[in-house]
Amino acid sequence: MATPYPFPGGFDRRPRTTERMIRTTFNVVALGVFVAAPVAAVALWLLLTNPVLANEVADSNSLMPLMRTLVVSVGRAIAAVLAYL
Repeated sequence: MATPYPFPGGFDRRPRTTERMIRTTFNVVALGVFVAAPVAAVALWLLLTNPVLANEVADSNSLMPLMRTLVVSVGRAIAAVLAYL
C-alpha cells in the first residue's frame, strides 16, 4: 500500500505509534512535575513557617487548611502583580 506523502528512501515521516506514545507520556509527566514541584515547595514552606497552620493541619488530619492558605497566598500575589501593572 502506498503512503499518501512518500518520503525519499521509502520511510514515512511520521514516527511510529509507540514512539509517539512514549514521547507524549514523557511530556505529560514532565509537565506534571514542572507544576507539582513548586506547589510542593510552597506547601512545605507554609508548614515550616506557620506553626498555627501546621497545628491546624495536624489536628484536622486534612490538607484543606493548607490548600486554602496556598490559594489565598497565590491570589494575593496575583493581585499584587496586577496592581503593579
